[in-house]
Amino acid sequence: MFSTEVVLQRETVIRKKRRLPLPGEVLVVRGQKVTPDTILAKTEYLPGDPYIIDLQREFKAKLTFEELEKALVKKVGERVEAQEVIARHTSGFWGEVFTVKSPVTGYIEFISLVQGRVLIREDGRLAKPSVIVNVARDLDIWPRLLGVYMQYREGDEVKQGAILAASPGIAGMDYSFAPIGGRIERICTRTGTVTIVREARPTLVDAYIPGEVAEVLPGQGAVVQTPAAYLQGVFGLGGEAYGPLRLLVDSPAGELLPDGLREENRGEILVAGGYVGLAAMQKAMQLGVRGIITGGVDAIDLVQLLGKEIAVGITGHEDLAMTIVITEGFGPLPMNQRAFDLLREHQDHLVSINGQTQIRAGVIRPEVIMPLSTEVGG
Repeated sequence: MFSTEVVLQRETVIRKKRRLPLPGEVLVVRGQKVTPDTILAKTEYLPGDPYIIDLQREFKAKLTFEELEKALVKKVGERVEAQEVIARHTSGFWGEVFTVKSPVTGYIEFISLVQGRVLIREDGRLAKPSVIVNVARDLDIWPRLLGVYMQYREGDEVKQGAILAASPGIAGMDYSFAPIGGRIERICTRTGTVTIVREARPTLVDAYIPGEVAEVLPGQGAVVQTPAAYLQGVFGLGGEAYGPLRLLVDSPAGELLPDGLREENRGEILVAGGYVGLAAMQKAMQLGVRGIITGGVDAIDLVQLLGKEIAVGITGHEDLAMTIVITEGFGPLPMNQRAFDLLREHQDHLVSINGQTQIRAGVIRPEVIMPLSTEVGG
């Protein structure tokens, strides 16, 4: 499933393009020294809701990887207008053409050909600040009975697609869903409506790595570069993290045990040698460890850690408080000696890691970035 070849560079120049999802204000200048937590840019636009489109369901057919790739007419990062075609497929004896349109104006955030799904992020600049939902009409009830069937109260936060209210209907249960995510501002039993307000929140982009601003992207962000050593893993979970690197094993085949973890490991990136088990990962998260780099781990332990099956096709968006980078594969697997030695050389140094993984088209592997220069500052 995974390539066994370790990608390792002892000295290179890492360039990271850091961009806001929507236009905003850039806070740094070219040549400025930055640390990983330096805020490069911010925006105050309304957050756009994510819309996940299941292509298999829309096409009413189980398409192959190649068929899905051929059907797509949009790529990751491209802007789409509401009702614009994003995929087209011809099927059946008579050549019936099925089209899939975007439900909103926004941007293609990611595409998973393995799962046959497209995520479109709504353009926050066009997002409605509030929506009034006629729940009484959805449920076919008297407005004054609205409070009986509501699942939320005024002031509660709701997610897009959440069930606002439910009542018994002629053919089963009737439901009213939240069309947007936000806060319930008012539940009106006179009109039978619910007002949902989407509050503007600041979106910030940090540098992720220490280094120097090599380029400013007006209204978008910046490019940060730094001389660094680089190690690529084969699989990972969780997003970006950074912290001091700490080896807690003596050899590439060592195992990170729960008893080896201490309160002083809070905020650190730990090297676990050849294996780390579920109990150690759970304790690490409880202590506030930011990341673990390991040769191997049991797949079932990762499922239990997440509380759900892993979407192997693309990772990095999990609701996980700790990033995990696997350098060899699943099971107890000693870490490559060269990788272990490189990590040991950077003991106590600030490193940045990212568990994002994409297996198929546009391959992305988890990474460990070990800056060579300590001359950084905000």
